Amino acid sequence: MIEKQKRLVEEQFAIDYNCSKEDFLTKETLVTHIKKQEGSRKFFDEDSLMNILSYNGKLVISAGEAILPWCEDVLKKRISAEWCFEIDSLILIDQKLSEFGYKINQVHLFFLPKYSQPESELSFLYLSEDDISKLEEDKRIDEAFLFDDYIRDVLGVAVISDTEEMLAVAGASNNSDRMWELGYNSFEEEKGYGKAALSELVREVIKLGKVPYCGTAISHLSSQNVALRAGMVPGFSELRTVKIK
Repeated sequence: MIEKQKRLVEEQFAIDYNCSKEDFLTKETLVTHIKKQEGSRKFFDEDSLMNILSYNGKLVISAGEAILPWCEDVLKKRISAEWCFEIDSLILIDQKLSEFGYKINQVHLFFLPKYSQPESELSFLYLSEDDISKLEEDKRIDEAFLFDDYIRDVLGVAVISDTEEMLAVAGASNNSDRMWELGYNSFEEEKGYGKAALSELVREVIKLGKVPYCGTAISHLSSQNVALRAGMVPGFSELRTVKIK
């Protein structure tokens, strides 16, 4: 990840986790008060009691008023950036969250660009917001675009055949002004179409001055391998919580 992209990522995390970008110059674990700020990344369920970020050896725990003392007195001493999402830590966190009517919603690994994206001789079709909206009824597409009101699907890249059949598609949502989240769907396995679509989209997003990133479950190895082949590497991991319904 080039220096400019690193700066944008840390500026974004400072907004998301109610701290300063200078906090990322140290490895000391930080506990902050959770606060939705202008420019924060967008999430479907904003009612989170605790968010945890592990980035470049830095652990940031952002928590609501009710659970903040426990995070400072107990959690900060029990977990580290490297081992924060081991099963014992997750059980500990989930049990404490349940006391307040919350639970862990997701723990994802996120990839950031580092290497040059591999070139491809495949044919690409670039999709505008209007083009993307016309794909909402395509049931094959469940990762590339969100088709939701809280966020915009702003850019897409499709791999197309000689007959203009769509073989794979990757999409970017304006998750924040600095960082755009990517997803993809490939409609044929083991052909490299997903990697090609994702690689091309990463290039386009970087050209626009944004930092592309994509996330997946820790156990979703096929998605991780696609990201790796597209020139991305693990950049951060994140835990988010949700109210128990």
